[in-house]
Amino acid sequence: MHRTLTWTAGFLFLTVGASHAADDVMIVYDGSNSMWGQIDGAAKIEIAREAMGSLLGEWADGTNVGLMAYGHRREADCGDIETIVQPAPLERDAFMERVQAITPRGKTPLTAAVEEAAQVLAFRDNPATVILITDGVETCQRDPCALADQLETAGVGFTAHVVGFDLSGEDQEAVACLADRTGGRFLAADNADELSSALGEVGETLAQATVEEPEPEPEPEEPALPSVEVTAPETATIGSTVEVEWNAPEQSERDMMTIVPLGTEDGEVGNYIRVRDDSAGTLQVPANTGFYEVRYVVNDGRGTAGSAEIEVVDAAITLEAPENATSGAAFAVSWSDSIHPQDYVTIVPMGAEEGESGAYIRT
Repeated sequence: MHRTLTWTAGFLFLTVGASHAADDVMIVYDGSNSMWGQIDGAAKIEIAREAMGSLLGEWADGTNVGLMAYGHRREADCGDIETIVQPAPLERDAFMERVQAITPRGKTPLTAAVEEAAQVLAFRDNPATVILITDGVETCQRDPCALADQLETAGVGFTAHVVGFDLSGEDQEAVACLADRTGGRFLAADNADELSSALGEVGETLAQATVEEPEPEPEPEEPALPSVEVTAPETATIGSTVEVEWNAPEQSERDMMTIVPLGTEDGEVGNYIRVRDDSAGTLQVPANTGFYEVRYVVNDGRGTAGSAEIEVVDAAITLEAPENATSGAAFAVSWSDSIHPQDYVTIVPMGAEEGESGAYIRT
């Protein structure tokens, strides 16, 4: 079921790059105007500041922590997102001084902040975790639930955990989609004590993740991968999408189908889709010609369980346009075929570098 989330107040959340075993943390702090709201006579911004001590108190000295805030500089600006402290070994006193200096002022660009945090963590290449503490809802016309679907699909291992602070039952259900759709947990907190307890639990979880584990003993042999039959076209045009099929005796929803250059080492991933509960899907072909493999990759260990070769060939597309046109005028152009609906026809100065674009239309 697809749910649309509409929020009116702000939040604070933190992001953790799991590729560094929770050593690198970005705390994103709510500076929106809604944080002046009160609970039991205390402003939520003050409650959140005090609860931050419970979160930071669980982390060892030297943990790399950064601070990001939004809505704290300008009113009615959905682009007001700022990295205040770059990730660096934690110095609690100095860090808390920066937190105390944040003054609620503006809007709540919740979804854009989550998206920016995911990009900072290079979530397409590394596992990434977001812990979100929210007192309300998005105010910048974005859909966090839809974004959660996109991040879970596009990411190597994106997970969101959510702490709902002073939320109604309906709002709790809406915000829980961020956790539900990415395999995370949802926790509710209705007052200062519960928020502090919830953040302490989050901090303890992250602190345990930073404990250095002993080197695993080598296993005598790796378990055999299942044999998966993969079907793909023999050829495909650059940039196009192709239908691929797989027949796996057992599959995890996080296994993936990917396309990589022929001979690429096991474990590397190109364009991909999660197999979920399906046996067929659509895969994006790279923009460079050559010989490739469509592979079924097992998520646990990134081993290849089956593959099929495919040759990516150049596009044979012709364009027609007038030999001259009046400056600023519109004119008709046509093309013999289209490869992908998001491809476009553009006009640029003669000799412009590959990748540049001017005025354009989608094919």
